[in-house]
Amino acid sequence: MRTLTIAFSFIFICISLFSCKKTDDSHTISHTTDDFTVNVNNGYGSGKYKEGDTVHIFSMDYNSDQIFDTWSGSDVQLLNAPDEWHAWFIMPAKDVSFTGNLQNIQSYTLQYEQIMGKDRLKPVYYYFPEGQKGIVYLLHGTDGSASNLVASYEWQQIIKDLVNNKFAVMITEAEESTTGVDNNGDGKLRWNLLPLDTVNNVDYANIRLITNVFYDRGYTDSSKLKYSIGMSDGGFFSAALSYIYNFKASVQYCAQGGDNLMQITTIPTQFCMAANDNNPSVGMVGNAVALSNSQALNNRGICSKYLINSRSPIYPERFARSGTMSIGQSSTIFDELKSKGFIDNKNYFIGYSDSFTSAYANNPLDFPIFKSLTVAQKLSVLSEINLSVSDHHIYNDFNKSVLKFLNNQCL
Repeated sequence: MRTLTIAFSFIFICISLFSCKKTDDSHTISHTTDDFTVNVNNGYGSGKYKEGDTVHIFSMDYNSDQIFDTWSGSDVQLLNAPDEWHAWFIMPAKDVSFTGNLQNIQSYTLQYEQIMGKDRLKPVYYYFPEGQKGIVYLLHGTDGSASNLVASYEWQQIIKDLVNNKFAVMITEAEESTTGVDNNGDGKLRWNLLPLDTVNNVDYANIRLITNVFYDRGYTDSSKLKYSIGMSDGGFFSAALSYIYNFKASVQYCAQGGDNLMQITTIPTQFCMAANDNNPSVGMVGNAVALSNSQALNNRGICSKYLINSRSPIYPERFARSGTMSIGQSSTIFDELKSKGFIDNKNYFIGYSDSFTSAYANNPLDFPIFKSLTVAQKLSVLSEINLSVSDHHIYNDFNKSVLKFLNNQCL
């Protein structure tokens, strides 16, 4: 799997459509130029567009005590997802306007401690809100860890929405990640999917034993429903974990699920895929398989949803989303990437982030603004590029859809 850390290490190792607007009874005007205006209040995406363009709009940035609420305005019915921070629509033959609205939430702090698993102490982050409706287990991807997951801006937004919706969250990590030992010799540190055994398989056993600790403390109880959300390898593990412990629902990001398991599972499953996934274990084939698996589950009478995140333009302020840099710094990075030919005239990133990291590795002096950034800022830039491209990356563009699925599945 290509991770941001690998990408960063590599840096340093070296329509026209026709309008139906009538001027008289004899002809119509063809809108082949950017005739109509989009106005985005409290967000990004304002500009001139032509009828039939796909237009993306984005909420303004929000802090740790806020979540995105909804888009409002007389044109909100045009949006594909009016309750997501990032939405899109097809440009009509008129000017349109939208306003992004945020919601203040009660602050909370993830708790951290080492809790004994099957063979050793495991790092565990958790939070149990008052009046919790269930526990959601959050699962990292290949070569990930519990600490990397909670440090991820995208995961942080998912966690905020879950906690605000009265879900408890629990994060630990694969045994191979804790020990640093690749037990099965596949060259990666991953969750152990097989055997489907809650006693002898250390990863399933760890989840059970850590959960029992919280039962014993009275933080939660066995009557609470359980759910899992995983990214990539964690998505595959989410499907297996939910099956073996009979969870209420499973959500898989950038993971199509194991072929054999998908044929026998009875757990409602939502697939959140990336349209331009370039990971060799998923990719375009994996996206197609995920769609097929989702359809097969529904055909068997088991609720399943399939969502796929598409490529979106980069707005100049986007690199400031995570708070690692100012809006001014973000704009200068945007200008540098655009001047070097990595962003096209519609503000879409061209290709994948690898093209940029390769160019930077070959000649860092060609990118003085990027070169001046801190390590965290560089990683943030690469993360946002991968998100805009819709490559293999956890994302929070479907948070409200995920909440709806956890709460109601297909009802």
